[in-house]
Order: sequence, then C-alpha cells, then structure tokens
Amino acid sequence: MNKPTKILFLICAVCFSFAGRLYATDSDGHDSQREIRTLTVQEAVRMALSRSPEVLLAEARALRAREALRESRSVNRLQVYAGTGLAYNNGFPLSIEGSAPSIFQVNASQPFLSKKNSNLIREAEESDKASRFGTESARNELALQTASVYYELHQARKIIELASGRVDAIQKQQKHVETLLDAGKVLPVDVTLIKTAALSARQQLLIAREQAIVAEKEIREWTGLPEEIVIRTVEPQIDGSDLEIPEETLYQKALVKLPAILQAEAEVRAKDFHVQSDRGEYLPQMEIVSEYALLSRANNYADYFSQFKRHNYLIGLSLKVPIFNGSGTSARIAQSRQNASESRIRLQQIKSNLKLEIRRGFSALRIATGAVDLARNDVEAAREVARVNQTLMESGRITTKELEDFRSQLLQKELALLNADQDLFRRKLELLQSAGSMLTAVQ
Repeated sequence: MNKPTKILFLICAVCFSFAGRLYATDSDGHDSQREIRTLTVQEAVRMALSRSPEVLLAEARALRAREALRESRSVNRLQVYAGTGLAYNNGFPLSIEGSAPSIFQVNASQPFLSKKNSNLIREAEESDKASRFGTESARNELALQTASVYYELHQARKIIELASGRVDAIQKQQKHVETLLDAGKVLPVDVTLIKTAALSARQQLLIAREQAIVAEKEIREWTGLPEEIVIRTVEPQIDGSDLEIPEETLYQKALVKLPAILQAEAEVRAKDFHVQSDRGEYLPQMEIVSEYALLSRANNYADYFSQFKRHNYLIGLSLKVPIFNGSGTSARIAQSRQNASESRIRLQQIKSNLKLEIRRGFSALRIATGAVDLARNDVEAAREVARVNQTLMESGRITTKELEDFRSQLLQKELALLNADQDLFRRKLELLQSAGSMLTAVQ
C-alpha cells in the first residue's frame, strides 16, 4: 500500500469513527448506549420505601418498642440467679445481704400475683402497636412525596416538549421580522415585541428544564437509580376508588385504617394501662421464692449451731401488702391519669381535624376537576381557532405574525391544562393520604 493510499485510508477511518460517535449520541446529548429504565410511579414508590431513611428510622423505633415489650414480659417470668457469697468472719457467723456466707448459692423467684407487672406488660404491648402504626404513617408520607415528585417530573418533560417547539417557532418568526425590518416593511417596535416573546418562551423552557432536573434528582435520591441510567416516565395511574365514595363513608373508613388514628388510640390504651399499673402498687404482690446454699465449715457454723448442714435450701411464698408509702403512689397515679387525659384530647383532635381535611379535600378535588375540564375545553377551542387561522394565513387574510400570536396563546392554554392536571393529581393524592389509602392507591 503506497503512501497516498495509506493517508486516504486513515482519513476514512477517522470519518467513520466520528460518524459512529455522532450516531451514538441522541438529540438530548445523552449516550444512546446508556441503559433506559421505564419507571412507573408504583415502582418508584416501592424502591423509595425500601431504602428511605425516614422509613428505616421508623422501623428501628418499632423494633426498639418490640424489645421493650420483651423486657416488660420478663418481669412476670421465672428469675434464677447463681453465684457465691464467699466471706471470712470472726466470731458469730454474720450475713451478706441477708444470706449466710456460702461457697455456692442459687436464688429463684416466680411472681404470680402482681397487677402492677401485668398492666406494665399490657402498656408495652400497646406501645409496640403504636410504634408499628408510626411506621405505616412514615410509609404513607413517603409514598405521597414520591408520587407527587414523579408526576412533577412527568409533567415538566411534557412542558419541555411544548416549550421547545414554541422556542423554535418564535426564533424563525424573529428572523423573519428582522428581515422585514431591513426591508422597511415593519416598525422597530415589532422587533422589540418579538424579542420579548422569544425571551418569554425561553424563560418558560428554562423553568420547565430546572423543574425536571430537580425532580429527577429527587427521584434518583429516593430510588437509588444512578446517573448512568436514563429514567423514562409514563403517565401515572393510581387507584382512586376511595375518591368515588361519599364523604361521610370515607371518613368512617379512615377512622378504622388511618395509621395516625390507630397510633393515637394505641397510645391512649397504653396510658390507661399505665394508670392501672400505678394503682397496682396499692394491691398485694405475691411470688414463689426458693434458695439453695452450699455452706463452708470455715465460717464457724459448727461452733454456734447445734446441728450444721452444708447443703441448705428454702422454698416459700413471699407476700407483700402495702400499708403506707407516703404520697408517692397517689402522685404517680395523678400524673398518669393526666397523661391519659392528654392522649384522649389529642385523639379527639386528630379525628376532628381528619373530618375537616376530608371535607376540604373533596372540595378542592371538585374545584380541581372543574379547572381541568375548563382548561381542556379552552385548549380544544384554541386548537380549532389555530386551525382556522392557519387556513386564513394561507389565503392571505391574516399575517404570519397574527398566526404566531394565536399559536402563542394556544401554548399558554396547553401549559395551563398541564398545570391543572398536576394540581388535580396532587389533590387526589392529598385526599388519599388523609383517608389512609395512599399506599393502597400506588401499589
């Protein structure tokens, strides 16, 4: 192969390489070799729930409450301790903590009559339930946020598509007006107006792109999807069957399934059991006790007792009857009753606020639905006008500028429809959240 041929071959290779790189790049500047992930709102919610710090913290609190319940239950179970009481004594054998010095000893106790302990266990059981309902509340809140941001990203991309088309069209119109100005057929003010319209279109496009960037970063943060994966959204679909039932029916349904109410009810029951636990200090407590001790001859037991045995045991019944302990018990009972009263007030307040939230939610939903219908009809009318004006422009009855003005108005109406759709979607999510149906709707 001669030198000119080698040079030509090298040039062709470079050209093919450059063309291949251009082909591998899409219109948005993304590498077409990047993996494209079609992400539904349900998948986004599931992925967010599996790794959200808020949900993980709520689950950790629930696990801590479960371990506290195990600890509370242990107070009514058999307790066995083994050890030694080795000691040296001079003279009469003295005791260590009420027991004779021994080489080896075992102590056991089994409570079987203690209202205080049994109510402490019931309190811990209700606290465990409240913690689990707290986890559900955190999951519902995260599902609401994820679905809202997902829809915001989906709508922002629609706006980008509309605004990009408008920017391209108005740039062509701007060049045409500037040409007419050079020919003396339009006034300088027409150029100023078209430049202002172009800036407005670019600003709308900039806002939409920034909203899409922020929403996409939030989705990636919550779902854990890396930057190397291109996220493709689809029209979100949610189960809105709960929104079709009467307002009072939805309220009654929320009373038995809303995690916030179930958590508050569990906390009220826990506080009531705590009151009963404090009142249990007035009642007798009974337990079976036993003890075994291996004694040593080195402690002078044989010198001071007529009969000495190395192996000694005891089994009996311990009964404690409270007589007087000052005002401590009554003060604790009064405090516990006050805490229970505050919990009941909070529960009633939550129920009252829920009823108002559902009422406001239905009202806002009806308004948002009407706004969407109005915006949709407005867009259809504007599109019909745009088609008529296109015919008029082709016949020379209106100018290109007038046609572009109508198209600009159509764009604004289409953007208004997208905003109305987003507001309606948000109202649905908020009402489902108030009713405790958020997770069901997006799963």
